[in-house]
Amino acid sequence: MSANLNQTNIEIDDPNFQQAFSQLQGNILKGHGRDHSRHVFFSFVGDSTANRQWLAQISNQVTSTLEQQNQQQRFKEKNEIHLFTNLMLSCHGYKQLGIEQEKWPSDKAFQAGMKDLTTPFDTLPRGDHNPTANPLNDDLEQWENGFLRQIDGMVLLALGGIDSAQAEQQLEQEVQKLQASMAGVAEVVFVQKGHVMRNDKQQVIEHFGFVDGVSNPKFLFSELNEEFKNGGYSRNDPSAPLNTVMVPDPGGNADSFGTYVVYRKLQQNIKGFWDRLDILANTLSENSPTNVDAEYAGALCVGRFKDGTPISEQGNDGWSNLFNNFNYDDDADGLKCPFHSHARKTNPRGDTVRQFNSPPTIERSRRIVRRGISFGSTDLAPNKEWTDAGLLFISLQADIVDQFIFMQNTWCNNEGFVRQGTGMDPLVGQAKKGQPPAAQKWPTSWGSPNAEQVDFSFSGFVKTLGGEYFFMPSLQFLRSLSA
Repeated sequence: MSANLNQTNIEIDDPNFQQAFSQLQGNILKGHGRDHSRHVFFSFVGDSTANRQWLAQISNQVTSTLEQQNQQQRFKEKNEIHLFTNLMLSCHGYKQLGIEQEKWPSDKAFQAGMKDLTTPFDTLPRGDHNPTANPLNDDLEQWENGFLRQIDGMVLLALGGIDSAQAEQQLEQEVQKLQASMAGVAEVVFVQKGHVMRNDKQQVIEHFGFVDGVSNPKFLFSELNEEFKNGGYSRNDPSAPLNTVMVPDPGGNADSFGTYVVYRKLQQNIKGFWDRLDILANTLSENSPTNVDAEYAGALCVGRFKDGTPISEQGNDGWSNLFNNFNYDDDADGLKCPFHSHARKTNPRGDTVRQFNSPPTIERSRRIVRRGISFGSTDLAPNKEWTDAGLLFISLQADIVDQFIFMQNTWCNNEGFVRQGTGMDPLVGQAKKGQPPAAQKWPTSWGSPNAEQVDFSFSGFVKTLGGEYFFMPSLQFLRSLSA
């Protein structure tokens, strides 16, 4: 009997999912938890038979969902260190394997590839069908050469729990072993290094200094229970059904599932971001009865303070760090948390229900699962702009068009979401080439309906350097390739 993907609040050892989770790759329902990684992008050079045999061989080191759970348990009990491995394929990779087209993953964006800027996608809600080409507003002239080459797949290698230098050294050795196994079959296009950064509370942060990955959807009982302990979920349900991220693997059997992967390398202009926040803070201070600093201006921009505290939540004792147990029911006009803030654009928490009478299930179905990691320098206060620093954005979803592309195009890039004149997401919003975005409206006083709204343009501090769409197939599919 195939697994029921409408379920949530399950555990890895649920007997109804053992067969599926033994074939499902890890890092999907729960992050792999390692602090150091290598992303090895490759292109096939052999014939389809050789390509398939090599992939089947490599699949033996790919970590399943069950094995990931076992590894984490052995690390807790015996401090055992394990290499974590994911393997994913682009649509061109499927072609190079000689896989018949009916067994390709069917997502339209996946089959087009991220470099294709001509394929139109229907990204508008409520039946307003006006297909849009290049919905992400990508500019290939900004892309790094490696991403402009043909990419057939990517192997993700990750290590943690040991000294950083030791982890880095071991990962380099693993990359060399992987490259040696490719001889005559594939070639490495490039290797991207990733590393986790943490603040003084050991929270994972990105290069602007904000806690990252706070509001990921939760599928497992253990994670939902932990969320309940950290503030409950009376005002926000963090759970998500498995079909948010899992889809049947078209090349596998009834218990074979995979997920679609969006990979984007995002460079961050740290100095420019904080310099602009200083100007925004001064502008707000000039029009406000109280002085505003860059930290508060940053919270208006992101929707949270650096430690994850929502800017929409304030009590008698100051800011209430609820992390995830909040919504915008008491801020329907965006007077506390601006409509354009990153956290609100990407997770409206009921705004579409209030503004458009849209079913809440539709809004929740747009959520994505983030598994990104930082790259480059760890200097969070560089003295120049556009340093080698940023985020290797990885999102997992059941439908690239209806989840990631919709979120980026219809919410983040849309100056009219959630209301006309809102402006685009100041963090990740991407305007069309040659079309400067309009200024956003910023409240000069928190929560006051009579407060003046200041027009101020804030954008352009995150740049896309390349990316690709992948499918992370089941182990059953990968291992059947040797037949």
